[in-house]
Amino acid sequence: MHGKPCENGAVAVVGKEVVAVGDFKKIKRDLSISNFDIVDLGDGIIVPGWVNAHTHLEFSDIEKPLGFPGIKFTDWIRKIVNQRLESNRLKSETNSISRKSLAIKRGLLETRQSGTQAIGEIATAPLISNDYAQDDCPIITRCFFEQLGRDPLNYPNQASELTSFLTQNQSNHPAFYRGASPHAPYSVSELLFNQIQTISLSAVTPVAMHIAETLEERELLEQGSGDFVELLKDFGIWNPLDFNGGFSIAGILQQLSTAAHALIVHGNYLSDLELDFIAAHPQNMSLAFCPRTHRFFEHAPYPLQKILDRNINLCLGTDSRASNPDLNLYKEAQEVASSFPELSPIEILKMATVNGSQALGLPSSIGTISENRRASLNFIKPSASSHAIHATDWIFDQTSQCIPVR
Repeated sequence: MHGKPCENGAVAVVGKEVVAVGDFKKIKRDLSISNFDIVDLGDGIIVPGWVNAHTHLEFSDIEKPLGFPGIKFTDWIRKIVNQRLESNRLKSETNSISRKSLAIKRGLLETRQSGTQAIGEIATAPLISNDYAQDDCPIITRCFFEQLGRDPLNYPNQASELTSFLTQNQSNHPAFYRGASPHAPYSVSELLFNQIQTISLSAVTPVAMHIAETLEERELLEQGSGDFVELLKDFGIWNPLDFNGGFSIAGILQQLSTAAHALIVHGNYLSDLELDFIAAHPQNMSLAFCPRTHRFFEHAPYPLQKILDRNINLCLGTDSRASNPDLNLYKEAQEVASSFPELSPIEILKMATVNGSQALGLPSSIGTISENRRASLNFIKPSASSHAIHATDWIFDQTSQCIPVR
């Protein structure tokens, strides 16, 4: 993405590190190539490992999305809450760890096998950092500790849990970065949101929050009515005083703009003024788009062009298997290419790599192929029937194939 594709290009790797990138003949001349195993991948393009900016790995043992396409969002929430309670409560059939822990490990394996090198993970209590422990080439994880609730009696304990998580010694998990996540405006009280924001600011950590995911969420915040009222009543946490217009999306964005990095997840129904505000904070505010989850809920068309016109940092995520058939970010990029054919494949490539790295506050080398950096490579192979003129035209064709090579 720093120039045109390199024809007859090569990447030289020693151990886990890239030592040279560029023209194969030049690399062969400059390096002692006889010491290298040479792998010719054939016609195709080598691209960086993907960055999946939004996941919920605790649901990775779900075989198919909960409900059905177009399900009412509040009905889906009821299903997801029941699923979470069940996973936390039950042990696996073969050992003593929870189904949740096994699901996370299954999700990490699936994520790696689909060519992803880094994720933005939303994790809930009980949060066990060792659930994310992997081998000597782990997926880089920005783990956002998610909190929600409306009972002030729980806030002191939640403050203690979040503070402890954010201030733990990083050296024990060098590929595990920490962050905070107030879940969503309908599930987090204004007091709890302020508490999470204060703690995360003190720890200088990124924040991720689901915002403007549905029109019903806006109706709740702006009018105190709609499907979410019945949902909150069913959960025993409805208080009309919480939704009198004081806790607004504009106000939430204003507070999030002070964070080291703020990731707005979904943002399907942000207003033009709200998008303008995000655009005015390019260094630390980003949007995460989950294309196939968006399609599952049959939302209105995503305002992608409005976002790009404002130069907002837009990245891609899979969300969870509760609303998506798998955790393959390449398929998300293919969905974008299919839904927005006017979009440049290079722009989509940025969304799937470096934009996600920026959004998660990860080292800038993640999502790139750079010398003296960790080697994480995918090979995009075109179909035999591809007749594209330019090499990049078919990167995200539905018939192209992504093969993780390192």
